[in-house]
Formats: sequence, C-alpha cells, structure tokens
Amino acid sequence: MKRVHLLLVVVLLSLLPCAMAQESLPWIVEYEIRDYTSGQTVLEWSYESGEVLENAPILAGEEYRVSFTLNVRQTVDQAVLTLSLSDVLALESEAVYWTVGPDFPRTEGFNPAEPSISLHHLQGVYQVTVVGKIKPDVTQVSGNGVTFHKPLEVDLVELEGPEGTRYDQIRVTVIDSKIDDYRFLLGQKRAQLEEYQATGVDPAYVELFQKFLALSEAQAELGLVDSAISLLETLDVEAPPLEVGPSWMEQYFLPVAGGLGVLAVLALALLLRTHGRLGFVHRTVEDQLRELEALQGRARRLDRELASRLEELSERLREAVRI
Repeated sequence: MKRVHLLLVVVLLSLLPCAMAQESLPWIVEYEIRDYTSGQTVLEWSYESGEVLENAPILAGEEYRVSFTLNVRQTVDQAVLTLSLSDVLALESEAVYWTVGPDFPRTEGFNPAEPSISLHHLQGVYQVTVVGKIKPDVTQVSGNGVTFHKPLEVDLVELEGPEGTRYDQIRVTVIDSKIDDYRFLLGQKRAQLEEYQATGVDPAYVELFQKFLALSEAQAELGLVDSAISLLETLDVEAPPLEVGPSWMEQYFLPVAGGLGVLAVLALALLLRTHGRLGFVHRTVEDQLRELEALQGRARRLDRELASRLEELSERLREAVRI
C-alpha cells in the first residue's frame, strides 16, 4: 500500500510542472487588428516577440477585423472553452462575428452570429477571425451640454474556461477622433517646446509654455478634451518673444489664463453633477489654482494691473473649490 501511495505522489509531482507551464503560457499566442475598410494593420502582437506594434490608434466608431491564433496545449475531456466579445462591438458590414477553420472543435449549437461561441477543450492550434464595429459613443459621457472624452480599456476578446475562469484576452485602449486630434496637437506643441528650448527663446516664455502644456494635459485628463485643444491652440504665435514684458503678457498670457479659469469652474460643476468625483475634482482645481498664484507672484514684478486681474481669476477658482 505504501508503494502505491509513493507511486501516486511521484506521478502527481511529474504532472505539476506541465500544469504550471500551461498556466504561465498564453492561450492566445498572436493577434492582428486591421481596419476593415482599408485593410491597414492597426495593431499586432505575438508571444514570441513579446512586443505590441501599433501603427494607429483603435478608434470608436470604426470597424475592425481581429485575427488571432488560439493554442490549446492539452485535451481535457468533457471540458468546454468559451470565446466572448466585448459589448462595445456590434455587427456592421458582416452577417456574423466569427470565422473559424474546419478543424475548430465546435460545440453543439455553434452560432457565429452570436457574441459568444464555445469549443471543446481539445489540443490543437486554431485560427479565429472576428469582425465588428466599435460603438461610436463608448469613450464619451455628456452632461449639461458638455461632452467628456475618456480613453477606454477594452477586452475585445476573452477566453474563459469552466466555471467562468478567465484564461486569456485581447486587451486594447479605445479612443475617439477628438482624443486623437488632441494627442496629435499635443505632440506638435511638445516638439515646439523642444525647439524653443534649443534655440534660445526667452526662458520666461518657455516656462509659461511648459505650464500651459501641463494645464492642458490636466484638462484632457478630466475628459475636457475640447477645452484642452483650445488651450493648446491659444499658444499659437507667429514668433516667440525675445523679451518678457507686460505687453507680451497682456497679449498672450491673459486670454489663456482667463479661459483656464472658466474651464476649471466648468469642469468642477459638471463632474460634480455627472460623476460625483468631488475629492478628485477639488484636488485638480486646487493644483491649477496654485499654478496661477505662482504666476501671479511673478506678474507683480512686471505689471500691477496684470497682477490684479490674475488675483480676480484666482478668486474665481477659490469660489469654485468652495461649491
């Protein structure tokens, strides 16, 4: 009897590395996402390279073809696997979501027009293709006439085992065209800042440029992408100044600062009503308030009228925080 027990332990120990290896290896070993209309490869990944190659963002409102390789490394009798699509995907140009090969171990009732399909847990390598359109409004939340734009992390495809255990997924970040426009403009402004730093533009202007880039990013983080774009567009000047003076501050700084105050108050009121994120919004507005107060101290040394107008703007922000 002891020999039987010992033999059983040896067998279990020999199987343990195989089980651990199966859990550590991915089930989806490679995937490719293509734009359905143009056929352009948008994103691809493989387990062998370990790298994600992204040629373009995944955009809400666009239709994509997702092709992936599923590697089932062992057979489990009577077990069933389930592939499911995110609810952000919808049928558009095709009649079905799923296309699979003839060797795919389909279960009874297999329906490629459904967002979920099942397969028997049979060892093999299977090619699967999914077609679907990402719903256009998944990155947007509207409230009081203002639209918030936020990137959304999505599991386009999920693989589950028995009892709903998640085995693997294809995870992407979805943005919309407005966020894409903002990121492109922000990249241009960052490049412009580097050029200013390298060509000897007045340090005071460079510092203010940096601060407004940061404030624009804070607005975008809140989801106020339209406001963030407006802030960046306000920084457009024909030529950066060689000297800091009240006339330049009046011409370029005050319109941006005034717009910032309005946007900060708007962000607070809207987010408080639509999301209830009071603590987060207060901290964000207070950070922007400290930035403006620092600029106000510097402005006193240049122009008293300018400093007075900045004080009015700071007071508006203080009132907003007390709402």
